[in-house]
Amino acid sequence: MHSLQRTASIIVFACLMAMDSMVYAQPLDPIATGPTTLTLEYHTAPGDRLALRQYMQSSGLRQLEKWKAERIVDHYQLLFNRYADSNNWDMMLMVTFPSHAEVSRWKEIEANMPAGLAPKILKLVKAVHTNPADLFFKSAGFDKAPASRDSVFLVLPYDYTVSTAEYLKYSQGYIVPQFDGWLAEGVLASYGIYLARFGVDRHWSALIVLEYRDNAAIGLREKTIAKVRAKLRENPEWKAINDNKQNVRVGRAYVMADPLIAKK
Repeated sequence: MHSLQRTASIIVFACLMAMDSMVYAQPLDPIATGPTTLTLEYHTAPGDRLALRQYMQSSGLRQLEKWKAERIVDHYQLLFNRYADSNNWDMMLMVTFPSHAEVSRWKEIEANMPAGLAPKILKLVKAVHTNPADLFFKSAGFDKAPASRDSVFLVLPYDYTVSTAEYLKYSQGYIVPQFDGWLAEGVLASYGIYLARFGVDRHWSALIVLEYRDNAAIGLREKTIAKVRAKLRENPEWKAINDNKQNVRVGRAYVMADPLIAKK
């Protein structure tokens, strides 16, 4: 998808989304000023995972809170991969800014703290992947602190193979009703769907972040999916999308992660 086509698609569908108050929508023209979210994926050696985690639970979180207090950052979510896995990131930071003007201030942070990390801790990181994005759909509470210390996050990266407008329609008509059903079943605490602004050759062009209430809840994932889908199949429009979803997106490896919360 060429960038101009993708841009036009976003504008057209954003206008349609604004008419639906049931689903979170971006401003009418989300590309007027630029993306308002950055996602950063950090990779470290297995032997350095503990040091990175301990630093972020103390000094790292204090720095993020400082940026939030200074209104550079509006909201952030810091996740740590539950398992050592060389094929995936070890830590992910999702930072949402009050406006694109504050996103631009991140370059000032990068000048002294690349990827938002102090130089001494940056030595523990082997690779960083930064992806500018927009948060198009969210449930209540997604842009708040984790529901509890027991929350478990499932992060699902995708590449969509249709236009941005078509994928947003797919998300609104197929994905969001399922997530709302999982919320109603009590297994999900919140969810968010990001779309990369410059997704070509990135690790993902769409990112789904699911916050499960606890380990028991995520253990009911497959059972809950089947239960909610059985109800949704009674809706002809949802069923039609379900029957053709293999033509919409390609899934990547999921990551199960825990929120990093300051130690008491």
